[in-house]
Amino acid sequence: MGVSTIRTRLVPAVILGALVVSTGAASLFAWKSYPSIFAASEALRVATIPVNDIGRAFLSALKREIATEHARVQLSLVETPSVWASAQALKEQQVEAAVVRSDDPAVAAGRTLFILRSLYPALLVPAQSPIDAVSKLKGRKIAVVAEEAGIDPMAKVVLDFYGFDAKQIVRLTAKDLAPALRRRQVAAVLVVGPSGAGPIAEAIEAFRKTTRQPPTFLDLAEATAIAERYAAYDEAEINAGAFSGSPAVPSEKVTTISANVLLVAQASLSNSAAGEITRLLLATKSRVAATLPEAGQLAVPSTEKDELLPAHPGTVAFLNGEQSNLLDDTTNWIILGSMFTGFVGSLGAWLKRLRNKKKADAPRPQARDQAVQQVPANASVAAQLGAIENGLDALSQWLTQKFSVDEAAPQEFQKVAAKLTAISSLVQEKLGSAKSEPSSSEPGQQLTLRLVDAPPVQGERAPRQPFRLVAVDCSDRAPADAA
Repeated sequence: MGVSTIRTRLVPAVILGALVVSTGAASLFAWKSYPSIFAASEALRVATIPVNDIGRAFLSALKREIATEHARVQLSLVETPSVWASAQALKEQQVEAAVVRSDDPAVAAGRTLFILRSLYPALLVPAQSPIDAVSKLKGRKIAVVAEEAGIDPMAKVVLDFYGFDAKQIVRLTAKDLAPALRRRQVAAVLVVGPSGAGPIAEAIEAFRKTTRQPPTFLDLAEATAIAERYAAYDEAEINAGAFSGSPAVPSEKVTTISANVLLVAQASLSNSAAGEITRLLLATKSRVAATLPEAGQLAVPSTEKDELLPAHPGTVAFLNGEQSNLLDDTTNWIILGSMFTGFVGSLGAWLKRLRNKKKADAPRPQARDQAVQQVPANASVAAQLGAIENGLDALSQWLTQKFSVDEAAPQEFQKVAAKLTAISSLVQEKLGSAKSEPSSSEPGQQLTLRLVDAPPVQGERAPRQPFRLVAVDCSDRAPADAA
């Protein structure tokens, strides 16, 4: 197969390949963004922590919402031992979404779908204690409520920021807290949990049992500085009465810091699935808010782009009312496909011009020529000149055809056309004067007008004219330049 044949087939092959790639990309996009096209619903694995009665009630309501709405997603729950194990499952891509802590480095690459609740560190002292500020705890024993996983990272941040000595820290479980308070082994208790039911509420109950009064909350007055130093945390407040009871606990709002428990998805989760999950959680919250007060802690994430764990683009689109549908995205891809096809077409045209240019510049056999017109020697001068004029017309047509198919460069075409015009003018002049003169052609002579290739230039490279016009007779004498 010759080089010219390969080049001839190159352009269609490039265009066909581009169409195949475009079709494949469109199919991949549809499969990623709209899996429901290829299946009845999209199944998502979600890593969860062990749930209590409140969590089970909410999950039951969520499953009913999914069934009632014929949702395009189905959730498959994978229970893990802790929130940290749930985050690890997300990091290792064992699940598509997980319940995690916002201060867990393992989920740094995730995207937020929903805020499930907020967590706060609470520093508690007995109601009758003279301690009313964190600074007065210097040298005192502080109990830190911790389970098997160890001291909570947020509790560690508070202890480190205020510079408490390791000898001051007494690690206790929730069950050991009440006896320690009864024996007055500790002056304060540091516990991390949400408002409402949870570890803080359990610690408050331990104070009630041992001291007959709810504890006093100490403000973390330097909460702003803590949040500035530790980017994973925000300055926050625990509202008065957040833990109910009579009297209200706390009696007034408390300054502290916070982290969030989030539902976080892989960044690769489709926008449609992310938006659908957000919609379902909001709908479930509104349905159970009256019977499940804890659902009030559920919230949508911030749509700001500078968040530590930014919201998933599908969630942002849903919250902003910008969630696109299949028709919109298909139209966008058709437009992009048209632009891409146009680019490929332009590339193909450029390749064709490049091929034609190389073909025009390719060396030609020096002996090849184009016979244009033969003139009988026994004809009159007028007849010979008329035949030459017809030959010039044929050459002009041939040259125009070569130019139209890009086989002659514009500059070369103009030069040869100018020469043909000059010769034609000369023939016209001679023809006018020859009508009154006898023929002067020699017997047996024929005149031939030819267009022959110019010989290549030896030595240094120089621009080569592709052909030149010559006139020769029927004998093998050397041709003479006609132009």
